[in-house]
Amino acid sequence: MNKSRVKLDLIRAEGSYKAYLCCCYLSEKNDYEKVLSYLHEQEYHYYNTLKFEKRMRSYLIGRFAAKQAISALNGEKNLSDIIIGSGIFNQPIVVSNKQNIKVSITHSGNLGAALAFPEAHPMGIDLEIINSQQREALEGQVTEWEKQQIISLPFAYDAGLTLLWTAKEALSKVMKTGLMTPFHVFSIANMERSKHFIMCYFEHFPQYKALCFPAGKYMCAIVYPLKTELGFNLYELVQYFSIIL
Repeated sequence: MNKSRVKLDLIRAEGSYKAYLCCCYLSEKNDYEKVLSYLHEQEYHYYNTLKFEKRMRSYLIGRFAAKQAISALNGEKNLSDIIIGSGIFNQPIVVSNKQNIKVSITHSGNLGAALAFPEAHPMGIDLEIINSQQREALEGQVTEWEKQQIISLPFAYDAGLTLLWTAKEALSKVMKTGLMTPFHVFSIANMERSKHFIMCYFEHFPQYKALCFPAGKYMCAIVYPLKTELGFNLYELVQYFSIIL
């Protein structure tokens, strides 16, 4: 079981906030069994209703990453005291009497990540493995303009398609719609290249932007408000991903 936590400073003109990103990699069966002890009684009851191993594992890795991130933000030491329920659109709901904390959860295979942040400052995260077998499905969710943009990126074509998907899915989590909304609503209006990441701007949601970066065989996107600056070292964050894999 490997895990890491990174503090994100959310810097705005009117003040600042902080968030925590937790990444974890559970590679063995006993890693998942260990996570069971961190579940609250309510979560454990829900876990026992799950029938398929893939869903059971994704639930455990997502909850473990989320609890680690929440613990870092609100100081709760006992992870089993942190309850993460589900809203009517299956969005994660943090039950806490300490702060108004929100969490965004993502997982792909044995890798999970979660962002814990204050309710006042919405954010979202998505993580996907880069897989050429998903090319046709991902191409169906992008515009011709977006295709032309990713061809010019310093990534393989499939990595570019995955980048667009993660940016849009992370925004859908901020909007609390998930995959129930057609992805063309989340179309990209502009993309800016930097040394370690690509910044995406949305056509219909100009109040948000997505910081997208590759980490090994994965692509990750963090969506946050347009006028917020993230105070952290992205190179260091990518190294965290590399270390835990």
